[in-house]
Amino acid sequence: MFGMVAAAALTCMGMWMSAVAQDMSPQTGSGMNRDMTKMSSADKKFMMMAAMGGMAEVEMARLALQKSNSDSVKQYAQKMIDDHTAVNNELMQVASMKGLTLPTQPDAKHMSMMAKMQKLSGTDFDMMYVKEAGVKGHEKMEKLFMKESMGGMDMDAKAFAAKTLPAVRMHLRMARDMMTSMKGMMSGMSR
Repeated sequence: MFGMVAAAALTCMGMWMSAVAQDMSPQTGSGMNRDMTKMSSADKKFMMMAAMGGMAEVEMARLALQKSNSDSVKQYAQKMIDDHTAVNNELMQVASMKGLTLPTQPDAKHMSMMAKMQKLSGTDFDMMYVKEAGVKGHEKMEKLFMKESMGGMDMDAKAFAAKTLPAVRMHLRMARDMMTSMKGMMSGMSR
């Protein structure tokens, strides 16, 4: 009986040592790339924040397509859906190469913002959407992408940030222009 227990223990120990050795190899059994262990916490945080911001942009833009009466807001929203969906897919590919699992929905802060927007309509909705998702959201993303493109340690994350930054800036410019136009229209109406 003792011999069977010892043999079972040796078998388990052999399996454990094999698993440990496999984890130390460049490629683990799950296909996870060892590059993840090289990613700095700042690079991982960038990818997580970029994913949440991108998903929030898509969700808020979908809401804008439903609730806005403004053609320019709807056009902007559709562009956000198209552009951010493509960027989100590219980010998922980079994360997958690194073995990093990104969030699949916006964070609580963005969900709360969308709940507030859901209660608005007309010009009130348009102003909040352009201000929050358009201007403020893209200002935050501009800082995030700029920081990663200049100081990221992971070459893939850094390249992704540098490649995407011009689009983030274009979206920000579009939102600021729309905000200026909306404010001009509102002040013209109050005269």
